[in-house]
Amino acid sequence: MAYTFDWSVLLVYRHLLWRGLLLTVEISALSLVLSLVLGGVIGIGRRAEAASLRWLCGAYIEFFRNIPLIVQLFFWYFAVGLESFPAAVIGLTVYTSAYIAEVMRSGLQSIPRTQIEAARSFGMTRYQTIRYVVLPQALMRVIPPLGVEFINVIKNSSIAMTISVTELTFQTQQIESLTFRGFEAATAITILYVLLALSIVLLLAAIERAVRLDVRVG
Repeated sequence: MAYTFDWSVLLVYRHLLWRGLLLTVEISALSLVLSLVLGGVIGIGRRAEAASLRWLCGAYIEFFRNIPLIVQLFFWYFAVGLESFPAAVIGLTVYTSAYIAEVMRSGLQSIPRTQIEAARSFGMTRYQTIRYVVLPQALMRVIPPLGVEFINVIKNSSIAMTISVTELTFQTQQIESLTFRGFEAATAITILYVLLALSIVLLLAAIERAVRLDVRVG
């Protein structure tokens, strides 16, 4: 029997899609900012002079990167007892920050040692060398891989439905259970996720152009 499409259900239940989209954006945005800050600190720590600090940062990366995200979400929600929203944000943050830390470490490591030595020979302090020589070049090199991690945060936010976060995927399943229109609901969520990912790509492309221009002007 041929399937009859009924796209009107998306209009009827558009309020569910809208609520889910807003919550997905909120969770993803908070997790992106926090994981970028935390991952940046851990990534810089991986290049620290103190061996103990390098070991601690490396242990953090290996620990959180090798535990499935869903297990981490269950830990924060069921074991720690956090509410679903903060559990989702914290779980996504620590999971993503481990990957971002490795991206930052590789970016910092890609800067030739001769540039650092030249900066120090001109009398620049360690902080000035990192701030004016290392970070601007490393930032340009890590923007593309960071874009991949940012998109992964948006996709991984869908796992938060397992701890009762009413994000986009959760609301889509609600529509399917109410209308039995799974194809229409799946099409809608696919388009919305593609638009979210495209917005990340365009934003990072603009940032990359701005950073390159700033380096040239500087």
